[in-house]
Order: sequence, then structure tokens, then C-alpha cells
Amino acid sequence: MNLCPRCEAKGRAIEPVTLEAQVLPDRLALLADHDGWRLCTSGDCEVVYFRGDTEVVRGETRAVPFHKSEDPQRLVCFCFEHSVAELEADIVANGTSTIQASIKAACKAGQDDCERKNPQGRCCLGNVGQVVKRATPADSGGEGRSAGGCCGAGEAAEDAESCCAPKAAVSAEPAPTADTSARSGLFASGGALVAAVLSSACCWLPLAAIGLGASSAGVGAFFEAWRVPLLLATVALLGVGFYLVYRKPRCAPGEACEVPNPRLQRFNRGMLWLTTVLVAAFAFFPEYVGAFTGGGGEVAVAAPTQTTVHYRVEGMTCAGCEGHAREAIEAIPGVVSVAVSYPDSSAEVVWRGEADDAAVASAIAEFGYRASRGP
Repeated sequence: MNLCPRCEAKGRAIEPVTLEAQVLPDRLALLADHDGWRLCTSGDCEVVYFRGDTEVVRGETRAVPFHKSEDPQRLVCFCFEHSVAELEADIVANGTSTIQASIKAACKAGQDDCERKNPQGRCCLGNVGQVVKRATPADSGGEGRSAGGCCGAGEAAEDAESCCAPKAAVSAEPAPTADTSARSGLFASGGALVAAVLSSACCWLPLAAIGLGASSAGVGAFFEAWRVPLLLATVALLGVGFYLVYRKPRCAPGEACEVPNPRLQRFNRGMLWLTTVLVAAFAFFPEYVGAFTGGGGEVAVAAPTQTTVHYRVEGMTCAGCEGHAREAIEAIPGVVSVAVSYPDSSAEVVWRGEADDAAVASAIAEFGYRASRGP
């Protein structure tokens, strides 16, 4: 129900963060749910917030909304604590409102926190403009809004425009919103994830190809050549993602401030951190995959009747290659033990009899590796 249960004035939805910041702790503890609450827009009603038949009334909140009081000492700007009387005295002394200008500058710099500090749950520049309009002589060209503005005493229209800053003119293109920036940040972090996946493709793609029975020759080498550029792109895109998701939107002259949706903001930030974990997992995949593929093994001490041969192995792209090369060589008849080293690009093989170099080269060729006798 959107109507106040006491005065039947149309209510305006507020975010849970406003309710949690404004309702006194003892009363807040009795409220089972903080979603779905609305602000009573009547100036004469005792109800401040309501949801269905449940009410939060004056005396149960930290501050009284601007439209529910006529006291000249009441606050009109809750973020920077300016009263109606203070604005009126400022205009009398200066012929214009220097306070209004300072509030606009502070909002533009991102220093406001209207969603928590203003019991109306939104920017109070509309209320400030209303006070300035009334206090400024008619022939002085005051900047304030008329009483019917979006944050006026009657809170007349629920769908009224945001009033963090008066609109001088309609822009040809809409200004980017906080939610748009957050979505752009998620796209950037998604791009970072793709880049991280590709940066480790030199390691996992050959393993996947082998698992599917396909040839992996040349695949690892191709992605190995692009690993460093892809990692740099990963870091850059992830940085852009964090900047867009965490930056605080600012009001440009003539534009309206938008308070970001707290739920969507939390979701976007959670997704960003989840993506960061996945990015790290893929980016460092070549460093730890050897633990899952069995590693390169250890070579046994050759008996007097056995022969130890060292091979130069080229084409391995990460520690995960060690296990597959080792298993392939171990399957050759006459092999006693094998140790493969990715950092050294080598393999050490103990033979029961004569070494079969051709068999070693053939066994690992299916993985795209090349073997030759070495020192």
C-alpha cells in the first residue's frame, strides 16, 4: 500500500539505508524488515515512515524531514547542516545565497551523503532552492526553485526529477549514471577475466586438447608468445573495473546527482571481487598446475646394466607439461624411470638397455614437444 495509514497521503519509496540511518536504534530494533518503507509526504502528519500499517513517527527518528516542520531553525541541508534561518540571513547579508553555491560545489566534489543524512532519503538542494526562492527579493533574479519543485514541502510527485542540482538545459546526451558506470566496470572486469583465461591458455588449452584426443601441437607455443601482453591487458582491465565500480559519481554543472541503488552497488562490487579471484586463479594457473598433473617425477639411480640419457625438450609452456611428457616417456618399453623439468627444458631417462631416442621424440611429439639428446 502506497498511502500513509494515518493521513492517506501518497508515500515515496526510500532505501533501507535511509531507514537504518534515521530511525533511532531502539525503534529500529523492533522493525523486522527494512525493505519496502515509504516516506509520508504530508507536512501535517506525525508519521515519518510507513510500510503497510506499521509506522515510524516523529520522535522516533534522528531528524525531522524538512517538509514536516515550519521552525526557522530547522535544517534544510542535512549533509552540511545549514538551517532555514541561516540561508535567509545569508541572503539578507549578501543579496544572494553563498551557502547554496557552497552546497552545490560540495555536492559536485562528492562530499554529500544525502541518502543517509537527509531523512527524505535524497538530495536536499531542491529544499534549499525553495528556501532561497522565498527569501530572495523578486527583482534580484534568485536561483531557487519554485515551491512546486521536486523536493518541495508537499513532496507532490513521486516521479519528480532529482534535485541534487537544478537543470539548466536538457543535454543532447544523457549524463552517465552511477549504475551505468558500475555496469561498465563489470564489463571491464569481464574483459579482464577473458584476458586472464587466454593468458593461461598456453597451459590449459593443450591439456584440454589432449583430454579430448586432439592434437595440441603448436597451440601452447602460440599462446605462450602472447602471455605477457594478455597479462598486461588483464591488469589494465581489472583496474578500470575497480575504478568504475568504486568511484563516487559527481554532479557536473546543470546535471542531476543520482544516488546509486545500494543493492545493485553491493551486487556489482561482489561480482567484481569474485571476478578478481577467478582472474588470479587463471593468471597463475601455469604456476600451480603441476601439482595436479603429477609433476615431472624423479629419476632413479641407474644400475650398472642401465643407461641414463639426458634429453633437451622444447615446446613445454608450463609446469603442467611435465606430467604429460613424463607419462608418455614412461610408457616406452625399456624405460625404467623418468624425470622431466619444465624450467630446465629437459628430461632425464633411465633405460634398461639401449636408449631409443626416436621413441622418446615420437612419444612427446603428439603434445607438440620436441626431444633431442643433450648434455
